Amino acid sequence: MGSRLSQRGNFLARGALWLRQAKILLLAPLLVTVIVAGIYWRWQVVRQTAPASAHYGLSPADIEIVPESDWIDSRVLLKKVVQDASLDDRLSLLDPKLNERISLAFRDHPWVERVERVEKFHPPRIKVTIVYRQPVAIVLGPGDLAADQVKYHAVDRNGIRLPIEDYVVDLNPLEKLAWVRHVPLKPPTEGEPWEDGRVLGAAKIADAIGPSWQKFSLLAIEPSPQPVPGSTQTYAFDLVTRGDQKIPWGRQSVGDESKTEKLSMEPTAKAKSQKLKAYVEQHGVNLDGDPVRTVSDEENYRSGEKSSPPQRGQTGGQTE
Repeated sequence: MGSRLSQRGNFLARGALWLRQAKILLLAPLLVTVIVAGIYWRWQVVRQTAPASAHYGLSPADIEIVPESDWIDSRVLLKKVVQDASLDDRLSLLDPKLNERISLAFRDHPWVERVERVEKFHPPRIKVTIVYRQPVAIVLGPGDLAADQVKYHAVDRNGIRLPIEDYVVDLNPLEKLAWVRHVPLKPPTEGEPWEDGRVLGAAKIADAIGPSWQKFSLLAIEPSPQPVPGSTQTYAFDLVTRGDQKIPWGRQSVGDESKTEKLSMEPTAKAKSQKLKAYVEQHGVNLDGDPVRTVSDEENYRSGEKSSPPQRGQTGGQTE
């Protein structure tokens, strides 16, 4: 009798233990689900409230553009980008698409050649590193530039029209760039390239000569009235000095000269520019025949061997 009671007690004990284990197995997934749901709910609350908090929030004033441009006011650029891309809404460092959004906004501006990177910092701040387009020439309409009676458009080395009004701080340096004359004034939309081979070719010439434009005493670039035989976009050009002398440049391709250099008998714009520079350095005169300060002159002047450097106005243009 005692043995039977003992067996029955063991059986009941094992049954109770099994029931407790079964309850734990059944309740564990539910408990995990509750915990996960609680964590998710808390994250949703944080995700929705944190972007609006001052701890992560940004305003346009927190966007920094580097480097500064030599030509335009970066504050005006930022204001225009913010306006066009609707970046004046509250921004957040937690926005996973913030960098892409800001990069696209700047990339679409005519004065921006490319966006190198967008960086986020805390306390909330954005730094945008860009490469600016550089004006190399101005395309003149009819009239007298000196009397402010002419409308002109700035272009970069690829013939892309750059906006001037409200952007360019000082117009004087702009007006000392190469003047592109005697072309129909049919400007494209700002930020778009000219389709006229005369403007595209002139932009390549001006870019090749670069900072030496003033030293050479050059004033303008003039294309031939018609394209060269066998082409619709390639023109011949003359360089016009400040002394009103014309120097034949020859034809100027508007394509990638590095790809056609070996196939063409015409020297590249870079090669022609180097020949002009060699002439000026060798003879010590600009293209109007006036004396210019050479590298040796600079060294002698610094060492005290020359009493004074050449003065502005003696060269028909400014010396470098």
